[in-house]
Amino acid sequence: MSEPTLTTASTVDIGMTAWSALNPFGEPTAFVLVHPISAHDDGTFADTIAALGLRRLDVDGEILPIGTDVLYASLRAMRVELCTPAGVWLSHDVTDDWTANAVGRRYIVLAIGTAPLAADADAGAVAAYLADRASVHTALVRIRVRFDET
Repeated sequence: MSEPTLTTASTVDIGMTAWSALNPFGEPTAFVLVHPISAHDDGTFADTIAALGLRRLDVDGEILPIGTDVLYASLRAMRVELCTPAGVWLSHDVTDDWTANAVGRRYIVLAIGTAPLAADADAGAVAAYLADRASVHTALVRIRVRFDET
């Protein structure tokens, strides 16, 4: 199987949101949402979802993990970096609380949405966005230590 290619080359602007919340088991969990900002998916998000094997939220079953040989999360100071074997794919600022929850669970929940969401969306707007379960795809991304070559 060939390695999936993840790209941010897109005709739409990409937004990211990170937050902590309780998972269905009542455990504090770190979440990251990647979404288009002002236009519908031009195919980039759909291609990435397929390459990663993410599952739609409206499909019954568990949220499955992505293999670290495909994608993993690296925590660097106050940032999370989503990394592929080729390097950093996307990164986003996070808080100490978010980092503690990611380390405590040893994974983050990655959600990729295909509908637009404003870059400055508040918690209510993000919750409403996630409620449209047919346009949101998820997977677990494991935390992994990354060693940079110098």
